[in-house]
Amino acid sequence: MTVQIQENDALATPDQPTPSVQSRPTTQGADSRTIIGKGVVITGEITGTGDVEIRGTVSGSITLKNNIATISKSGVAQASVTAKNVDVSGRVEGDIVAEELVIIRKDSTVAGNVNAPRVSLEDGAHFKGSVDMQSSKTQAAPEPQRRPAPASPPRPGSTPQQSGASSQRKPDAASSPKQ
Repeated sequence: MTVQIQENDALATPDQPTPSVQSRPTTQGADSRTIIGKGVVITGEITGTGDVEIRGTVSGSITLKNNIATISKSGVAQASVTAKNVDVSGRVEGDIVAEELVIIRKDSTVAGNVNAPRVSLEDGAHFKGSVDMQSSKTQAAPEPQRRPAPASPPRPGSTPQQSGASSQRKPDAASSPKQ
């Protein structure tokens, strides 16, 4: 079942009844989408098995492991967001982790770190944070090849020409000739 919170719904106060929530049943296996309407404020944790579109404000965390989290132009997520795909047109203040793709659209703002195998940052988007594009499903990238170690210092009793380090060794006070 998909639950949609309409934009004209208001939060309940102690002297008012809980606002109505309109629901629309879906057939099994069909895509489902929950809309958090403009003017709605949620504090806490959102988890689920359907897609979520945020037009209001969410503070806390959003976890949609196999689904899409959309933060619309009017949406604000002061939260960590974890989903299969994350599409930001509004504002996110927190880290974003996606299994596949993060899109940060024109005129949107993200202040937090992004971790996803694919990241799209549109021209005109505002971003402050770091991006890690290593996929969690693949093994870490191999270490870069290291440069060969510098020549070892000469052995006691050998001359610098024998060790191949003649130009690198500076004479010290103990080995300099006395005058």
